[in-house]
Amino acid sequence: MRTSSICVFFTLALSCSSESNSSLPKLETLSVTDIMETTAKSGGKIESDLGESISEKGVCWGLDLNPTLSNPHTSDGSGDDSYESLITGLMPDKEYHVRAFATNNIGVGYGNDIIFRTLSLSSTNQIIADHTVVDKYDDIPQYYIDEVKKMWLTYPGESHSQAIRVGMALLESIDPRYSVSVKESGPPESYTTSNLRVSRATWGDLNNSSGWIYDYGEEDWFTNSTAILRTKAGITYSNTHNLGISAMGFGWCYDMVNWKQDCVARDEVYGCYWHGSSKSGPEGDRAWGLNDADYALTGNSVSMDTYLNATQQYIDHCTANGYNTKVFFTTGPVDVQAVYEPSYQGYVKHEYIRDYVLANPSRILFDYADILCYDDGSEAPNTLTWNGHTYPVITDTNLGDGMVGHIGSAGAVRLAKAMWWMLARIAGWDGI
Repeated sequence: MRTSSICVFFTLALSCSSESNSSLPKLETLSVTDIMETTAKSGGKIESDLGESISEKGVCWGLDLNPTLSNPHTSDGSGDDSYESLITGLMPDKEYHVRAFATNNIGVGYGNDIIFRTLSLSSTNQIIADHTVVDKYDDIPQYYIDEVKKMWLTYPGESHSQAIRVGMALLESIDPRYSVSVKESGPPESYTTSNLRVSRATWGDLNNSSGWIYDYGEEDWFTNSTAILRTKAGITYSNTHNLGISAMGFGWCYDMVNWKQDCVARDEVYGCYWHGSSKSGPEGDRAWGLNDADYALTGNSVSMDTYLNATQQYIDHCTANGYNTKVFFTTGPVDVQAVYEPSYQGYVKHEYIRDYVLANPSRILFDYADILCYDDGSEAPNTLTWNGHTYPVITDTNLGDGMVGHIGSAGAVRLAKAMWWMLARIAGWDGI
């Protein structure tokens, strides 16, 4: 099902043609319309051909500011009439830039840059909890609210994970239908139908082969092979001792945006140094990139692929053993806007996670980052720009006083609403 609430896009005239040649065509990029998962429409309006006949016109698009003919583009004829262009080959739920262009015998003139975002893969009904579902928590039927109350959610992580637990309690104080019990130490609570059970408990971690742990980091979820085995063993322990985990995901702290930067050079594609923390990784605690190709820059075999592969291992472990546990993917903090380069490369890593999840409709994503980049009722994210790249960051309202897992209570409640929506979907609600 497609609804207008899924389609979130905005247009900004970021820049006009920077070419100084006064003989190049002058034109305007038309608004983007008919946005779908993989297609959209735009076009151009020729304002002046400056006496030089136009031999080709169209639009070009890409993921970065001011795309050119080196990017994908259309060819929509010649002459100085306005024209419509069909943009194809897009990826779902991605932010794109588009510009009109026109060519004469002098060169290429470009119109203004416009930003738009493609629709999510709504037709698959994939479970992706992002900013578009925050207001839909109130649509959950009572039957599925009651089903969620039978669940145990564990969201192991460091300080940022606190926002999930506090947010759930705050939401209950606003609307008692969403009753929860938050446990911060000791054995998890036993099964109940009275309230959702929320904690960050795990059975064991890198430093402990057994016992209930409430301090869990990147070294326990994905950077260390021993810890991955112990996390699997902990999932098994819980599911074979009448403490079945209903849903589990990693609560990122500053692991991917840590100000640590020990790379030898900037990434040629993204223009940034990679940052991050890989505590207890094979090469120690170093910055890390997206995949094995970034080893030459980071000297670190840990990458975003390491996180994705570890999370997929936990999913496969549950499937192979017949556990009902749903392990979900997560994005991380967006509250480091004071340091632009680390936060930009963090956005690149978040997009990498989103692309991986979208590649398989059975994967589930709790998009912590995206939820916090929008305020209630907003259709556009809060953004910053670094090195020509515009990317989303947490809003001032969601950041608040930073006292709840480094964010504010408003942001924590938004996370809680999206989490209830996701858990209801896991419980079987179709979201309609």
